Amino acid sequence: MDLGAGSGEIYRAIDWEFDRFYALDLAQNMLRFHPETKVEKILCNFDEDRCWKRLTSLSLSIDQIFASSSLQWSKDLDTLLTRMRSLDCPVSAALFTSGTFKTIHEILQVPSPVRSKEEVLSLFCQHFMIDYEIKRYKLFFPDSKSMFSYIKKSGVSSGHKRTSIGKLKELIRSYPHPYLEFEVVFLWSKE
Repeated sequence: MDLGAGSGEIYRAIDWEFDRFYALDLAQNMLRFHPETKVEKILCNFDEDRCWKRLTSLSLSIDQIFASSSLQWSKDLDTLLTRMRSLDCPVSAALFTSGTFKTIHEILQVPSPVRSKEEVLSLFCQHFMIDYEIKRYKLFFPDSKSMFSYIKKSGVSSGHKRTSIGKLKELIRSYPHPYLEFEVVFLWSKE
């Protein structure tokens, strides 16, 4: 099962045989682009109790949970992890952390909309025995306009308005680097 399956990046990366793939997402327009072969698409918000009641009522046979850059948007990650743990299967996840767009947040003097790597790891360790890797990387752009266009189109900023248009325009004009920085926690349960 892929939580926040979107258009199917995880599905496309799987290179082993499986009987059924459950693609869960809250956006119908994203699931519309997800591949169909051996796939059951489930439209629901993984943060909502009714989603988990629905999953339980379907009696799905799930042997692995994947989540690639979706769990960082959970309003209550602790509860979500409790629900995931109840499925009693391994978890593999990637979450952007507060180190993503760090310079932008510092310049704008706004908090990151996502958790720190320490908070992510602490929450996961309360529910699973995990291994993890933290990756930091920079993505370079030819100019500020293309950089900020990338942020808008990527969904990494969650679409939440965090500052004024005036401040954003000034940031685009004066951003000091030709890159954006990212920090991602990759983790997988050991049991």
